[in-house]
Amino acid sequence: MSDSVDRDILLREPGNEEEMISSALQRAFALRYQNPTEALEILETTKKWLEKYPAGTDDELKRFADCHQALGKLYLQMGYFDQAISALQQAQSIYEKVDLKKQLAWVYVLLGQVHLYLSSFVNALQYTLSGLELAQEVGDRVVEGHLLINLGSVYLQREEFTRALPYILRASKDAEISQDLYLQAEALEKSCLVYSGLGNAGMALSAGIKGLNLFVDLQEKWGESRTLNSLGRAYQIMKDYPKALECFEDALRISRQILSPFESVVSLVRIGQVYAEQELPGQALEPLHEALQISEKIKSRGQQVQCHQLLSSVYRQAVQFQRALAHYERFHEIKEEVFNDESETKLKNLEVVYQVEEARREAEREQLKNIALEQEIQERIQAQRALQSANEQLQKEIAIREQLIGDLNAFARMVAHDLKAPLQNQAILAHIMELKLKAINAPDEILQLNNQLQRIVQKQAEIIQELLTLASLRSQEVVLVPLDMQRVVEEVLTRLNFVIEDNAAQISMPHQWPIAMGHAPWVEEVWANYITNAIKYGGTPPIVQLGAIADGDGFIRFWIQDNGDGISPENQAKLFQDFSRIDRSRAEGHGLGLSIVARIVEKMGGRVGVDSRGRPGEGSRFWFTLRAAE
Repeated sequence: MSDSVDRDILLREPGNEEEMISSALQRAFALRYQNPTEALEILETTKKWLEKYPAGTDDELKRFADCHQALGKLYLQMGYFDQAISALQQAQSIYEKVDLKKQLAWVYVLLGQVHLYLSSFVNALQYTLSGLELAQEVGDRVVEGHLLINLGSVYLQREEFTRALPYILRASKDAEISQDLYLQAEALEKSCLVYSGLGNAGMALSAGIKGLNLFVDLQEKWGESRTLNSLGRAYQIMKDYPKALECFEDALRISRQILSPFESVVSLVRIGQVYAEQELPGQALEPLHEALQISEKIKSRGQQVQCHQLLSSVYRQAVQFQRALAHYERFHEIKEEVFNDESETKLKNLEVVYQVEEARREAEREQLKNIALEQEIQERIQAQRALQSANEQLQKEIAIREQLIGDLNAFARMVAHDLKAPLQNQAILAHIMELKLKAINAPDEILQLNNQLQRIVQKQAEIIQELLTLASLRSQEVVLVPLDMQRVVEEVLTRLNFVIEDNAAQISMPHQWPIAMGHAPWVEEVWANYITNAIKYGGTPPIVQLGAIADGDGFIRFWIQDNGDGISPENQAKLFQDFSRIDRSRAEGHGLGLSIVARIVEKMGGRVGVDSRGRPGEGSRFWFTLRAAE
């Protein structure tokens, strides 16, 4: 801390306290990025000075709370999350005492952010909803916008991008109305992440670049670091790895400069992901291990989950299966702590309560507009009774939904934890066994048995994944966006590379695709199922053609043609039914694949079908339709 500031703080001059405290806070704010350590020393010294002289008036109490709030924000930046919570809760207590609702709402913004960094989603949501109620009461659009960003960030960190989008859009509207540049930059940075998650790289890049320029103009290094990480993610999903690495490395440099360990971990994890996607495990391991070490130090469990999951994948690439297994087990252990059933239920309940309360307040506002009219007083009473009845009915529906959610969660947990994790371990152990058997020159019969075991494990994993896909389709809602079908198909072909090579399949497709509306991850599953079936039931070798034509009424028909024996008309009607499989000489599976295709496409507003005359050599043409982009 500088001598001049130290002297100002420690020497109390009657009547001058407000000026000295204000000067210290301004000095700390100016140093928060240039020299965070000195900024922290100034604030801690100021706090100690204030503690020596107990506050008596409301103004003195407010200065004490302001110091704690500034200290909490700096602790948050520097990754001292426990200290941040303590300082902010002290500020909260004082602001409540002197009834400063706007300042209290800002404290809720910061407390929500701290708990988000700790992956404590229930606490983050509770503070955010409390802050929203206050912000709406005092009519502050800026505070409301930041709280809405917190609300969207709860779902962003959980990769529930569709649920995050409405809150980010509402925050953008608040930023536009209030003309607050910092809020605009925050909303653009989160929009970049949302659109990246939804597979819309164009909108993600546009939002990210605008947000980055705003943060640079505002000289907000912390926001600049976050936006560079988000922008790098957009380049990453486009597979523009040089630009992605440039963004992540710039973000890492800034986050280290301003002593922000949380953002450093984000950068390091993304760098590791980029190298892993390029199958460069040797270059991926160092940043991932550094990220894990930092995330453990700052107790960010959500980041630890990401690190262990990626390290397991990278060690498998490096053929180090024992280490892969160890990280995989640690990943599941921490994930169970962060994403447990109780937290899921609490999150859903909080969101439902918030929506009900919003509806109630909106109804009250509409009623109060006409409260002066005698005739409408009676209508208001009737509306209140109707609202009470509707609320009672809603509570019953909530109870039913909670039961359903509990049943589905129990099913998902049983499948994901009790079946998927052991199967993953079996797969890794089978690979290890294969290496050991080859090392001792085991007989071919034993190697074949081990190979058969691996195929069985893989088939079981596929069955579980298809069952989970069916379950998620019933509840998951998505935003349809214009698709880069070329990229979608290339992703699928990369995924099926081993199947294509093993069967010597010949695949052709157009150089350009028409643009349709859809959800990229779902459309990938449709193509993956169709292409797998075309290879499995095609000729020898399989010759597979992909294409697209306009289907009329604003739809595009995407199709795939194989060179197999075709399908008879009586069997075609059974293809897209649940648990249905036609009689083919090489039929495999369990009859779920095409029913999932039908459900996915129908969920996106399209149709599915097959054209075939059942003649050997003529094959079959499977198709699906999506609405054309305007």
